[in-house]
Amino acid sequence: PAGLPTTPGPLVSPAPVVPQVGPGSFLPPPASGGANRPPPEVLLPDPIPGGQSSRSLFPGDPANGVLGAPVRPQTVEPAIAQQPPKSATTQKPATAAAPVGLPGYVRVKEGVATGRKPTLEGFDTLKTASCRTAVYLHAAVADVAAVRDLASTRGIALVAIETTPEKLAAAIEGFNTVLADQPARPIYVFDDDGVRAGALWYLHFRTVDSMNSDAARIRARPLGFTAEGEEGKAFAVAIQHYLESR
Repeated sequence: PAGLPTTPGPLVSPAPVVPQVGPGSFLPPPASGGANRPPPEVLLPDPIPGGQSSRSLFPGDPANGVLGAPVRPQTVEPAIAQQPPKSATTQKPATAAAPVGLPGYVRVKEGVATGRKPTLEGFDTLKTASCRTAVYLHAAVADVAAVRDLASTRGIALVAIETTPEKLAAAIEGFNTVLADQPARPIYVFDDDGVRAGALWYLHFRTVDSMNSDAARIRARPLGFTAEGEEGKAFAVAIQHYLESR
């Protein structure tokens, strides 16, 4: 049409719908006739998940949620369960130490103990224990005088009984007589190797305590009773003859 330029002028970009926010930004002036109306409120979009935001996700955190490297949670080691104490029925009884100088010491009855020949310290132990009588079951060639001196100097009466397979009947009679003497207690019975003491204890259990053969053997075995070896076999035969003759 007439009056219009034939060369197009520069294109004019339309005004943006949402104004920019930041330094130098501004709000559009109110429309004409709205001098008393408040400026329109500009709503910012919610932060994108995983993106940055001007609002902190950790209230009270001055670093605005920037906590540095993640802290691994502390772990608590599980408590170790303590084993319950063993009951009295499952615990092994404590083994009492043998008195000083009395090898093979075993308490047999009230006021009566047995074992091997005491050492010098053993005789002192018997004196300290107020032992009144020591019974020495000896072989035919034993030095009884030296043992008697060790006992008598400590106020202990010594009863020496020759104990051999040939004199077994006399030996067990004297043995039972001494043990039956209550005023003679405490009594300590001993020999050199255990074989003679074991033989007389076996016969004592059979004749005085009226035990059968098996019970007497079980009781006398820890005290030295045995049927092994030359001496043990000789006593076993003598014991059999003695019981058969009663």
